[in-house]
Amino acid sequence: MSYQLSVTSYQLPVISYQLPVTSYQLPVTSYQLPVISYQLSVTSYQLSVISYQLSVISYQLPVTSSQEIIFTYSPLSPIHNS
Repeated sequence: MSYQLSVTSYQLPVISYQLPVTSYQLPVTSYQLPVISYQLSVTSYQLSVISYQLSVISYQLPVTSSQEIIFTYSPLSPIHNS
């Protein structure tokens, strides 16, 4: 019985030490959560911007190639009657 009492008396200060540490970590964690959420939303926004830029590039590619074809097959000079 005295052994259990000594173990319990050892555990009590350890528990009393852990409690303020835990109570400190909780607001820190609750602060980090919105920061993480904000970072995720920024990353999501950046990905959507990149996706938009890629779609613009993929739209411009066929337009550019069609302009090159039109330029290539256009007459070099108009016919003049003398």
